Amino acid sequence: MSKEWEDIKVNRRKKDRVVFESPLVQSIYDGVGHLKEETTEILKEMDTTEFRQRVDDFEIEEFGEIAMNHITDFADDLSRFKDNFIDRDDMPDIVMQTSRDAKVALNRDEDYIRRAKRRLDRLKSSELIDIYKTNIRVIELCDKAIAVNEENFEPYYLKGIALVNLQEYDAAIEQFINSLVYTDTVDARLAIANANRLNRDFNDAISVYNSVLAVDPYEALKGKAYVYYDWLKYGQANQCFRQASELHELDEESQKIWDEVRV
Repeated sequence: MSKEWEDIKVNRRKKDRVVFESPLVQSIYDGVGHLKEETTEILKEMDTTEFRQRVDDFEIEEFGEIAMNHITDFADDLSRFKDNFIDRDDMPDIVMQTSRDAKVALNRDEDYIRRAKRRLDRLKSSELIDIYKTNIRVIELCDKAIAVNEENFEPYYLKGIALVNLQEYDAAIEQFINSLVYTDTVDARLAIANANRLNRDFNDAISVYNSVLAVDPYEALKGKAYVYYDWLKYGQANQCFRQASELHELDEESQKIWDEVRV
């Protein structure tokens, strides 16, 4: 087995720059990163010259984002390729524990989380990607993060989001609850309530939204309004939307539904 593939792992961090032990992977990673920086500088220079008219429709930040997405995909593919050569079930327990301790010390779980977040963010963009495969990969990355540090709440939460996207609501709620075990966050509670709503467990959804009313009344009231709307209880939906609007201007989608139920 080639040593380069064994060494594809984050060694240390410096100013948000990921450093790999493998010289081969580091060289490729740095080369693509340098290319992205140089391209961005060239585009910025063009933006201040007579070429301005020709690049008005070209978004520099979007170009950089696409480049970083390709870098992330490449590094992720290398990691998965390496994992195919290692049967972790055949590794001695002491080796597994030593590896896990080292990854915890190097915050490797945060690396997996960062990659999972990037994939979830891409689901919100206009970029054409395979939604199913993207969510499955998010779940895989979160499982890796949990294997490194099972007391980190964030991978459970992100895994729950991916499961909701896959309409696996019961499994998603279980992950959100696991997240709450380690850190009680409003986001996780709201996510549980939303998953219950999508699963048409309306009573449970209302109960969870009520649990965060004192902490985040706007999101709780708006969430309850959506539950009552799906429940066909338009009068109660109207009341919750009205109360939410008194706290903060409703987003476009919520306003559209409120206009519908108060007719």
